[in-house]
Amino acid sequence: MSGLFQEVFERARQEKRLLGVRTSQSEPGRFSVGYVLSFSDEVVVLRIINRDGMSTAIQSFNMAEVFQLDYDDQYIRHVEFKADNLDKVYAGLKSPAFLEQEYVTVPLLLARAHEQGQLVNVYTHLGMDYYGYVRRLTAEQILMECYTEYGTPDGLVVFRVEDVRNFIWSNEDTRVLELRLKPRGSLEG
Repeated sequence: MSGLFQEVFERARQEKRLLGVRTSQSEPGRFSVGYVLSFSDEVVVLRIINRDGMSTAIQSFNMAEVFQLDYDDQYIRHVEFKADNLDKVYAGLKSPAFLEQEYVTVPLLLARAHEQGQLVNVYTHLGMDYYGYVRRLTAEQILMECYTEYGTPDGLVVFRVEDVRNFIWSNEDTRVLELRLKPRGSLEG
């Protein structure tokens, strides 16, 4: 086994961190993510974690087929964050009371998101989607403070209310973003 592979396996195991293992050179974009349980010159055994942060298998990989390891990259940190916060990301989802009390329209959803400081995911008819906070709202336009799926600030966007195709009030992706942004807070506007 290559000395560097062994070093990374040992580091990931000691630090209890996820890593990615690539074994198919014909499909280099495919890889498995998991926690190192054991490794030798012949085999590495991982507790596989899916993209949602959930443990799905205990799997071995033949070391002769491992051609690349990924450690501490943005995607793996994202999966690791979900795995470390499963109880918060997948907690019981409660419907906001206004959904049962008012006639629901897109402008109403946007207004309530703005009033409650709710991080939302908005899809437009133009094929764009945005994660973020509704910071300003008029009858015709929305200004959103946007973030990438990894929690990195992604600027401001203004678009027309009529261009909103659908709206996600809360799902696992918005809850992950809320958890990531909570420590540093977000800008009020």
